[in-house]
Amino acid sequence: MLISLEIENFILIKKVSISFDSGFNAFTGETGAGKSIIIEGLKLVLGGKNFNNLQIEKGTTSKITAVFDISNKIKKSLKDLEVEIEDDYLIIQREINSDLKSKIFVNNQITSLGLIKKLISGTVEFQENFEQQELFDEKYFLNFIDKSANINKTNLSQYFNRYKEVKLDYENHINNENQIKDKLEILKSKFRKIKSLNPKKDEYEKLLNQRNLNKNIKKISDYSFEIKGLISNLNKDSILSEMERSIQKICELDPEFKDISDKFSSTLLDLNEYINDIETKLDDYEFDDINFDQLDAKIYDYQNLAKFFEIDPNLLHELIEKISDEINILENFENEKIKKQKLYQQALETFITESKLISKIRINEALKLTEKINAELPKLNIDQGELKFEFKEKTENEYSINGIDDLDVLFRTSNKATFSSVKKVASGGELSRLLLIIKSISTQLSKDGIIIFDEVDSGLSGRVAENVANKILELSKKNQVISITHSAQVASKAQKHWKISKNLNNDYLESSISELNHQERIYEIASLISGNKITEEAKKVASDLMHQ
Repeated sequence: MLISLEIENFILIKKVSISFDSGFNAFTGETGAGKSIIIEGLKLVLGGKNFNNLQIEKGTTSKITAVFDISNKIKKSLKDLEVEIEDDYLIIQREINSDLKSKIFVNNQITSLGLIKKLISGTVEFQENFEQQELFDEKYFLNFIDKSANINKTNLSQYFNRYKEVKLDYENHINNENQIKDKLEILKSKFRKIKSLNPKKDEYEKLLNQRNLNKNIKKISDYSFEIKGLISNLNKDSILSEMERSIQKICELDPEFKDISDKFSSTLLDLNEYINDIETKLDDYEFDDINFDQLDAKIYDYQNLAKFFEIDPNLLHELIEKISDEINILENFENEKIKKQKLYQQALETFITESKLISKIRINEALKLTEKINAELPKLNIDQGELKFEFKEKTENEYSINGIDDLDVLFRTSNKATFSSVKKVASGGELSRLLLIIKSISTQLSKDGIIIFDEVDSGLSGRVAENVANKILELSKKNQVISITHSAQVASKAQKHWKISKNLNNDYLESSISELNHQERIYEIASLISGNKITEEAKKVASDLMHQ
């Protein structure tokens, strides 16, 4: 429920604070006193469009704060929107400065208007005279019928999403058919081009390393020849070996040379190993087998092809398999088309089957609902009025998550008249009363809503006004109702009653709001009956209305 509403510096209101009842709340006052400011303030704080002509004094800010009890509906919305609130209440505040720039907060955290609208969607409903847009909305009535019949649409939603997914996949496949041949030829040309190079993993890196080596190959070749000559001479002259034998002979004569002899022998052994390693490494160079022109040409081909495909040369080898797979897919286009078409037809049939089951339930439920609605119409002065729901099947392009039903809401004002669209034949007052009947029926299906009426009882009196008042009271038993009213019958049913007055304060018009006690309510309701001249008879009628 809406626990409280605080409005500050907004239109004619300087500052007001209103604490609401969980049931029926009524606001009355003379025309122009500012009753609808309450509605406009609520709309703004709940994410409504900012006023372009709102006049705010320089240096001041308009503030509107709404505090809600966290109902099951709001709790679910918070969870779905992943909004965490540690407080026990949902507090929404809208601030608008003198430049008409606005900010909106949820429990002191700045947020977006879109999130607020989603957060309170399905919780707060505004019903204004001559603005019964819900009655022109097919979805509203489908949801009304579905809720009344307690229809579970989980499977329908899943089947529709699956159908849309495979249909889109199939259509995209078909739309590409005309481009397949051209695309296939381009891919084959690319494949031939890359296959002619036949790139392999790490080959490009090896080629670069080989080319860098080739830059110094002549010097390496000269040094290699020189080193091999020195090694050959060293082996031929055997000088070091002869030195080793002479040192060993001295050691036999003088043992003190033993350490020197051992070190020399060990060093000579290491030296022979180094010489062998040098010879082996030099033998690895194949100077006569290297084709420098061929090496550069290969590197150039890699770089040229990489530029063509806009890819790193080291990754060219991956393109062979990728392009080959794409060619296979395109060449297998017809088989893929048949598979996708089969999946699409299966998904469509599954969706239609589920939709038809739901349609059957809807049609039966719609008959029951029209009987209830039509029985209530005479009570609200629509004596010969009659409502009818007419179902037709939509074309496939119109299928939706709600199924295949195209629902027309038809109405006639007399038994002799023909049925026509409700928005064409019903007057604004009739639409208001019709919506009130539908709301009273829907309250039996849900609770914890907040319904705000802005003068929906306009122009009604007597028995009709009494019946409207009873309908609103019935709504308030399971939902919170806030009503701006000119009707004594409606105001008399409220649990809480406020009067809105307009006063002149320092040459400025201001609206003030005051909660009425029992005696003040009698006086106010009597004024609604008899006008400015309040009679004792009017007071008695007001008292009787309040105690009915």
